[in-house]
This record gives sequence, C-alpha cells and structure tokens, in this order.
Amino acid sequence: MQGISVQAWPGRIACVLGPNGTGKSTLLKTLFGFLRPVRGRVLYRGEDITGLPPYAMPYRGIAYLPQRPSIFPFLSVEVNLRLGAWHERRQRKQIQEKIEALYAQFPLLREKRAQPAGQLSGGQQRQLELARSLMADPALYLIDEPTAGIDPQTSEAIYRTIQHLAREQGKAILLVDQNIQKALEIADYLYVVRVGTLFAEGPREAFGQDTEALVARWLYASGEP
Repeated sequence: MQGISVQAWPGRIACVLGPNGTGKSTLLKTLFGFLRPVRGRVLYRGEDITGLPPYAMPYRGIAYLPQRPSIFPFLSVEVNLRLGAWHERRQRKQIQEKIEALYAQFPLLREKRAQPAGQLSGGQQRQLELARSLMADPALYLIDEPTAGIDPQTSEAIYRTIQHLAREQGKAILLVDQNIQKALEIADYLYVVRVGTLFAEGPREAFGQDTEALVARWLYASGEP
C-alpha cells in the first residue's frame, strides 16, 4: 500500500474494504508490528510505535485478530483463554474473574472449557480467539476478516460482540472485512482501497445503501471517486 492513512477512534468502528489482494491484511500486520513500513509512521495515543514488536503490543493496549486461526489447538479452551492474559499471569484471582465474565458472555466456551480448542468448529474457534483477546482488555482492536468461512448465525454473534466492544465499552475498532453488506451496517467510518491505494473514505452515511453500486464503484471505476 502507498499513501494510505487510517485512523481508529474510541467508541467507533472504522472498516477497511476492498477486493482481495489490495493489501488490507498487510495494513493490519504493519500496524501490529509484524511488518515494518518502508515509509510512514504508526502512532498510538500520540506515541510513535513504528517497528514495535508484536509481543509488546498487548502491553500498549492493542489486540490483533488475524484472518487465519491463531488458537493453540492441542490446549484446552480455558488454557487458551488464560494465555490471553499472559502478561498478567501472576494476578490469578483477576484472571479467573475475567474468565468467568467471558464464560457468561460466551456460554458455549464454558461448556467446552476442558475440550482441546482444535476440536471446536471454525465459528467456535473464532469466538475463542475474540474472547482470548478480551482477557487483555485492550483499547484498540485490529480485526481481520472476523467471519470468513463461518456460518451466518455465529457470524451475527461475532458482529454483535464487535458492536458491543465499540458502543458499550468504548473500544476503538479497525476492521478489515469482505462482508460488504455487514460492514456498511455496523461501521461508523469506511476506507475503500483498490490496488494498494486509498480509493475513497468517509462516514458510512456518505456511501449510501446500495451495496452493489459501491462494489462496482471501486472494482470498475477508472476515474476519481
């Protein structure tokens, strides 16, 4: 990507949309420190964190949910959750309280707490990843394709959780998504990318409600947005 600047705001969902191969996932990996930008900077709460390694990001209050599964398949559901609070591992009482709160929010995980995480369905694994990220209570979430390959019912539950994080808990969300219709429904601000460049951006209301026209606009338009 070149010449792209994105922001995320507390209590709001900013969504990056675009066809496959435009660098959306690369953008999130760069923000989280897996890749170092050739030019430009990554700023968080006024601090330059460009090049900060991924393991340091949770200490800054930043969580990343990758597109590919990131659970530990041979460890139990509960151990996976505990690993989300590894940087607080000596605070056993607080960690257990967080786990119980997450079980109330994700009842299915309580049922399967002793089960190897690899035995969960794809949608259940995604819920586990999201729950694990909540263990660190981050202020900023970088979320990549949260419902790719997941059944509609579980997808709706995940989107409700994302909305709850922003609307009720005041978290900042930067979401990369291929589900254009859902993104238009939940996002406050949209970034549209095409061929590695920023094609259009603005509040959700500026894009209207015609999803098909929006897709055609960034895929086929040759002029300026």
